[in-house]
Amino acid sequence: MERRQLEYFLAVVDHGGFTSAATVLHVSQPALSAAIKSLEKDLGALLFHRLARGVRLTEAGTEFAQSARMIMRELGAARARVDAVTGLIAGRLDIISLPGMLLDPLAPVIGRFRRRHPRVRVRVVQAEAAEDVRGAVRAGDAELGLTDEAAATVKDVIGEPILEQELVAVLPPGTPPPQGGVLAVEDLLRMDFITGPPGTAIRDFLIREGARLGLEVSPAVEITPRGSALYLALAGAGIAILPRPVALLGGPRGAGIVSLQPRQTRLVYLLHRDAPLSPAAHAIHALLRPKP
Repeated sequence: MERRQLEYFLAVVDHGGFTSAATVLHVSQPALSAAIKSLEKDLGALLFHRLARGVRLTEAGTEFAQSARMIMRELGAARARVDAVTGLIAGRLDIISLPGMLLDPLAPVIGRFRRRHPRVRVRVVQAEAAEDVRGAVRAGDAELGLTDEAAATVKDVIGEPILEQELVAVLPPGTPPPQGGVLAVEDLLRMDFITGPPGTAIRDFLIREGARLGLEVSPAVEITPRGSALYLALAGAGIAILPRPVALLGGPRGAGIVSLQPRQTRLVYLLHRDAPLSPAAHAIHALLRPKP
């Protein structure tokens, strides 16, 4: 089994067919097909159902795809480690994050990292749910992940708490501030508010509080992606509940930013596989971890 065969196989998976994959890889379709057939022969299993339009993974192909991605990532990490030994950190680092963690703590850290290591490309993907972050890290689609939930991590993924964020209410411009300068969660549940879909952390928190208080939880606006909630609050659609660093972006545009009562916080976790990190991931990891 050769690295080239794995690259070809994953290209067919990612681009949905041999024609598109051949174009992206800059190889002829017959050469691509021959490489895949050789791989299937080596494995003793059919990896694709060849359909009239495109291809579909067989059950064996689905299983092999996960392993192929991990092999490619380990090969990339090995190459990066060799580069690091000679004083050169190069390649690409893939990170996945929930929306409220892109601004803080991730953006400043990536800025510092890029200034130190301008030859490394960084790819950041936004996820909507904690399970998406865990799944991407476990599958090898991302080497690092930022999420607000580590309790349900799988056995081969490590979650480290790195930061505590306060969740605050963002009031539309012109909204009178609440008495005392804080907004009671009970009062919030009786107002027009904006949240992500069920299964997202803030929505689940409000559902729990509603059940505790005997109040129905019915958001005025349900939004995906959640990062757009600030813009909806600024437009007067309702009250958004956001991490303070994100909420502060609305201050110059007239939004009111108030703490919740009782005060609400969440932990930010850094996820990575229980395996050696590439030099680039190790550098980001060091920048993200709290200093003793």
